[in-house]
Amino acid sequence: MKKLQFKVSINAPATKIYDFMLGINSKSTYEQWTSLFNPTSTYEGSWDKGNKILFIGVDEKGEKGGMVSRIAENIPNRFVSIQHYGLLKQTRKLQKDQMWKNGQTDLKTIHSKKTMELQPSRLT
Repeated sequence: MKKLQFKVSINAPATKIYDFMLGINSKSTYEQWTSLFNPTSTYEGSWDKGNKILFIGVDEKGEKGGMVSRIAENIPNRFVSIQHYGLLKQTRKLQKDQMWKNGQTDLKTIHSKKTMELQPSRLT
Protein backbone atom coordinates (compact mmCIF):
# COMPACT_ATOMS: atom_id res chain seq x y z
CA MET A 1 0.00 0.00 0.00
CA LYS A 2 1.32 3.42 -0.96
CA LYS A 3 0.88 6.56 1.17
CA LEU A 4 0.32 9.88 -0.59
CA GLN A 5 0.91 13.07 1.39
CA PHE A 6 0.17 16.70 0.60
CA LYS A 7 0.52 19.95 2.53
CA VAL A 8 -1.12 23.35 2.16
CA SER A 9 -1.09 26.44 4.37
CA ILE A 10 -4.34 28.36 4.68
CA ASN A 11 -4.52 31.84 6.15
CA ALA A 12 -7.56 31.20 8.34
CA PRO A 13 -8.28 29.79 11.79
CA ALA A 14 -8.54 25.99 12.09
CA THR A 15 -12.14 26.27 13.34
CA LYS A 16 -13.21 27.99 10.12
CA ILE A 17 -11.37 25.52 7.83
CA TYR A 18 -12.68 22.49 9.77
CA ASP A 19 -16.25 23.77 9.50
CA PHE A 20 -15.88 24.64 5.80
CA MET A 21 -14.22 21.36 4.74
CA LEU A 22 -16.60 19.07 6.61
CA GLY A 23 -19.72 21.20 6.14
CA ILE A 24 -20.42 21.18 9.88
CA ASN A 25 -22.72 24.23 9.90
CA SER A 26 -23.70 24.01 6.23
CA LYS A 27 -23.20 20.97 4.01
CA SER A 28 -23.03 23.38 1.06
CA THR A 29 -19.46 24.39 2.00
CA TYR A 30 -18.32 20.74 1.72
CA GLU A 31 -20.14 20.48 -1.61
CA GLN A 32 -18.50 23.71 -2.81
CA TRP A 33 -14.90 22.54 -2.47
CA THR A 34 -15.56 18.93 -3.54
CA SER A 35 -17.32 20.15 -6.69
CA LEU A 36 -13.81 20.47 -8.15
CA PHE A 37 -13.77 16.64 -8.28
CA ASN A 38 -17.44 16.13 -9.17
CA PRO A 39 -20.03 18.93 -9.39
CA THR A 40 -22.59 16.70 -7.60
CA SER A 41 -20.36 15.60 -4.69
CA THR A 42 -22.00 15.42 -1.29
CA TYR A 43 -22.11 13.12 1.70
CA GLU A 44 -24.75 11.25 3.68
CA GLY A 45 -24.07 10.47 7.30
CA SER A 46 -22.23 11.99 10.20
CA TRP A 47 -18.64 13.02 10.88
CA ASP A 48 -18.87 11.56 14.40
CA LYS A 49 -16.28 8.95 15.35
CA GLY A 50 -17.42 5.41 14.51
CA ASN A 51 -20.21 6.49 12.16
CA LYS A 52 -20.71 5.25 8.62
CA ILE A 53 -20.55 7.98 5.97
CA LEU A 54 -21.25 7.82 2.24
CA PHE A 55 -19.37 10.11 -0.16
CA ILE A 56 -21.66 10.25 -3.16
CA GLY A 57 -22.35 11.96 -6.44
CA VAL A 58 -23.80 11.39 -9.87
CA ASP A 59 -21.52 10.12 -12.64
CA GLU A 60 -21.47 11.07 -16.33
CA LYS A 61 -24.19 8.43 -17.00
CA GLY A 62 -26.48 10.03 -14.44
CA GLU A 63 -26.05 7.17 -11.96
CA LYS A 64 -25.63 7.78 -8.25
CA GLY A 65 -22.62 6.15 -6.64
CA GLY A 66 -19.64 6.76 -4.43
CA MET A 67 -17.56 5.49 -1.52
CA VAL A 68 -18.69 3.73 1.64
CA SER A 69 -16.58 4.83 4.59
CA ARG A 70 -16.39 5.05 8.37
CA ILE A 71 -15.10 7.89 10.52
CA ALA A 72 -12.22 6.24 12.42
CA GLU A 73 -11.36 9.39 14.39
CA ASN A 74 -12.55 12.98 14.61
CA ILE A 75 -10.80 15.41 16.91
CA PRO A 76 -12.47 18.74 16.03
CA ASN A 77 -10.17 21.31 14.40
CA ARG A 78 -7.18 18.93 14.59
CA PHE A 79 -7.58 15.51 12.98
CA VAL A 80 -10.09 13.46 10.95
CA SER A 81 -9.40 9.90 9.85
CA ILE A 82 -11.70 8.25 7.30
CA GLN A 83 -11.53 4.52 6.51
CA HIS A 84 -12.85 3.60 3.06
CA TYR A 85 -14.09 0.06 2.61
CA GLY A 86 -16.31 -0.13 -0.44
CA LEU A 87 -18.10 1.41 -3.35
CA LEU A 88 -21.76 2.31 -3.62
CA LYS A 89 -23.60 1.72 -6.86
CA GLN A 90 -27.00 3.03 -7.91
CA THR A 91 -28.59 -0.14 -6.52
CA ARG A 92 -27.32 0.99 -3.10
CA LYS A 93 -25.70 -2.40 -2.53
CA LEU A 94 -22.30 -2.35 -0.92
CA GLN A 95 -19.65 -3.45 -3.37
CA LYS A 96 -16.48 -4.66 -1.71
CA ASP A 97 -13.67 -3.35 -3.83
CA GLN A 98 -10.00 -4.29 -3.70
CA MET A 99 -9.02 -0.74 -4.72
CA TRP A 100 -10.58 0.68 -1.55
CA LYS A 101 -9.88 -2.23 0.80
CA ASN A 102 -8.06 -0.72 3.78
CA GLY A 103 -8.05 2.71 2.11
CA GLN A 104 -7.75 5.60 4.50
CA THR A 105 -7.75 9.39 4.32
CA ASP A 106 -6.38 11.48 7.18
CA LEU A 107 -6.74 15.25 7.55
CA LYS A 108 -4.28 16.63 10.09
CA THR A 109 -3.98 20.27 11.04
CA ILE A 110 -1.11 22.21 12.54
CA HIS A 111 -2.26 25.69 13.36
CA SER A 112 -1.83 28.96 15.09
CA LYS A 113 -4.68 31.39 15.74
CA LYS A 114 -4.46 32.90 12.24
CA THR A 115 -3.00 30.22 9.98
CA MET A 116 -3.65 26.53 9.59
CA GLU A 117 -1.49 23.98 7.84
CA LEU A 118 -3.59 21.17 6.40
CA GLN A 119 -1.76 17.88 5.84
CA PRO A 120 -4.03 15.39 4.05
CA SER A 121 -2.67 11.92 3.46
CA ARG A 122 -4.17 8.86 1.85
CA LEU A 123 -3.28 5.19 1.84
CA THR A 124 -3.89 3.68 -1.58
